[in-house]
Amino acid sequence: MQIRIVWLDWMKVLAILAIIWGHFFSAGHVYLYVFSVQVFCVISGFLYKKTDNWKTCVIKCFWQLLVPTIIMSTMMHMEAYFRCKALGMSYNISWPWFFEWLCLGHRWCMGTCWYFYSLIVIRMIMQLLPEKKLVYALLFIAFSSGSIYLHSIGFVASNANINVLLCMPFFLIGLFLKPYMFAFNNLHNYLLEVLLIVASVTLVFLCGNHNGYVWMYLNGYGNNYVLYILGGMAGTGLLYVISIWLSRLPYCKMVQTLSMGSLLIIGLHIIIVRRMTELPNRVWCEDLAYSILILFAFVPIIRFAELYFPIILGRHKF
Repeated sequence: MQIRIVWLDWMKVLAILAIIWGHFFSAGHVYLYVFSVQVFCVISGFLYKKTDNWKTCVIKCFWQLLVPTIIMSTMMHMEAYFRCKALGMSYNISWPWFFEWLCLGHRWCMGTCWYFYSLIVIRMIMQLLPEKKLVYALLFIAFSSGSIYLHSIGFVASNANINVLLCMPFFLIGLFLKPYMFAFNNLHNYLLEVLLIVASVTLVFLCGNHNGYVWMYLNGYGNNYVLYILGGMAGTGLLYVISIWLSRLPYCKMVQTLSMGSLLIIGLHIIIVRRMTELPNRVWCEDLAYSILILFAFVPIIRFAELYFPIILGRHKF
């Protein structure tokens, strides 16, 4: 169990780093979008456990996901509002309208928190269904077909409810991988690991080149759905092997802190990134360095939140 926790912590941290770096939109970010959010979908499915009853499911979704989403979304818009005021610019926002549209799943209101909202919908759907592999397989086909159909008619919407169509297949893949927990924990074959790295990097590169941009927040999977799934799984495999290697290093409490605070980092990093993207003449390596700095800057923030504001981390006594 300790080994499993360590590599999962590393995997979450690497996925967070990919998301932060991707939001700088520097050279090569198309490859980050091939897998960054998809990895979190797989991890969510891998760790998913159905609750005993609907009441517990609703309460957990409310406190663990919805409340932090509302708090962080409000903070994001408040920062933008006061910044515009300080610069003498207008920032038109109606707060009653904002909260109404947030509850309806509009991504503009939630920013980078849209995935947490989508995860609420996924959990509700999973709570409704029996835990059968055949049901999961049919669900995978149904949601994939829905995404392909919307793509074929040119439908584009920035809504977390609709984005479930693209998130659910990777969540289900995580569920299918869950029975192989022992194998994932005990992988220790350097030749196989190197081969997996080479294959994963190659597939991510090919999918990034041929599938184009994967805008999941717009329910966009690129040019080809198969490449969307293939690229997401290749990126997941890539981060998994790197995480296995990193987990063999001496244990680092900071990694666990960042992993436990993933909700907070994903929700609020965009505030810092927006300001840093205003710096002129940036290159991709600088953006990577900034992303790493932003990631580690959240360590004291997370620890402060653990002590004084755990609700923003999705923690509540049930």
